[in-house]
Amino acid sequence: MKVVKLIILQIFWYVSIKYGDQYFVPAIGIFLYLTDFLIFKKTEKLGSKYLIFSLILIFSGMGMDKLFEALEFLTWGDSFYPLELVGVWAIFPCYYYQFFKKFSSPIWLSFLMGAVFGPVAYYSGANINPSLLLQVSVTGICSLSVLWGLFFFSSIYFYSRSES
Repeated sequence: MKVVKLIILQIFWYVSIKYGDQYFVPAIGIFLYLTDFLIFKKTEKLGSKYLIFSLILIFSGMGMDKLFEALEFLTWGDSFYPLELVGVWAIFPCYYYQFFKKFSSPIWLSFLMGAVFGPVAYYSGANINPSLLLQVSVTGICSLSVLWGLFFFSSIYFYSRSES
């Protein structure tokens, strides 16, 4: 079941980045998040803490994207925030309780994972969708790497604390 879930989430990531400028795509992301919650809430003991964590995570991630835009590391044209990324952030919490919680020990591993795979995701997304422009410079990539490392580290830390 975990493998099927991972495949569905990765396919949706691609669809959201490629075709997410349509309003129904982020709605599908929200539907996937809610479906995931309803399917796994009993077996994974998900409750209101998880829902609150998810909302904070989604809005923090979108805020980080806005910071990247302000620093001109990532741009997307005239819109306030691209729908493509709304869909991606809507499903991001679905990875935590089954996949990402493995990086809570040792906790430094979560920083390393974020520092490596955060920029890789942005780079991949910018290559899939030409309206997402990534500043590919040493400064830009290093800054993305450090900020994503800190973001992932802190999100894993707070997620593991919310489970106890």
